[in-house]
Amino acid sequence: MQRKGSVINEICLLYDRLSDTEKLIADFVMAYQGEIPSLTTREIAARSQTSAATVSRFVRHLGYESFSELRSAMQHDNGTHDPDEVPRNVISLDAPRAAMETVLLAKNRELLDTLNLISDQDLTYAVRLIEEADSVVFGAVGNTIPAALSASFLIAQLGIRSHCAPTTEAMVLSSMSLTKRDVLVFMSKSGHSKRLNHMMDNAIDSQTPTIVITNVPDSPLARRATCVLQTATRDKMLNSDLPFSHNSMNFVIEVVFLLLRSDMPNFQAHAGLLWKSLGDDKGVSGEVFGATGGMR
Repeated sequence: MQRKGSVINEICLLYDRLSDTEKLIADFVMAYQGEIPSLTTREIAARSQTSAATVSRFVRHLGYESFSELRSAMQHDNGTHDPDEVPRNVISLDAPRAAMETVLLAKNRELLDTLNLISDQDLTYAVRLIEEADSVVFGAVGNTIPAALSASFLIAQLGIRSHCAPTTEAMVLSSMSLTKRDVLVFMSKSGHSKRLNHMMDNAIDSQTPTIVITNVPDSPLARRATCVLQTATRDKMLNSDLPFSHNSMNFVIEVVFLLLRSDMPNFQAHAGLLWKSLGDDKGVSGEVFGATGGMR
């Protein structure tokens, strides 16, 4: 069964598929999420300048049978936090402190949603696929490429062969020489990129296992993956025009990195070699590296 995130995450996930009038309701719900459990359908319709019928369609579009079911879900979401911590969605130069608090609370909820969306089994499976691979290749497009480059560098520090080409075109070329002993990791918010799906075609042809880290678990890319790690997003709540954050994807990568590190009995020796090679730039040598893998 596909896991369901918070109501706000579901709204952000489906936002682009909503009608214009449904988006008015979505914007209202995201802006006043702390008040929604105490409002009626007619009150929401009036304040969002829509109709009760449109509110009902919006509720069903999110996958809830009734408004009372959605309201209960939001009560549950809000009930896990202090009422004063329900984001007010204030982004303005006139209130920079409020903007910082809005982003902080939204990002906190985003990570908690991601925690609830990923199962222990899927996370463990992803780690095992990487551990057992001859090499790990990353695929991404647009502004996700820097996040993929960072992820590849992080994994490589563990002594795992990891590669991320600087352009999607070069990534496509690298996917043409994969084998079933490698693993291809996609980082894609939408999972709809044609070039990434061409890379998936190549991986399937070569029987290469694939891991997809995405916000959209029913995307073409995710539906064909060996393993899917679904991340949450609140970009639409903070900025309805542009996807900009890799917060939850970076969170998943860092957890995978630490799990890989915890399962490597020979990491201390490797860490010494790493710091011997790279430590000069930081004023650190392998000799000062402690027994636990940290600096003395």
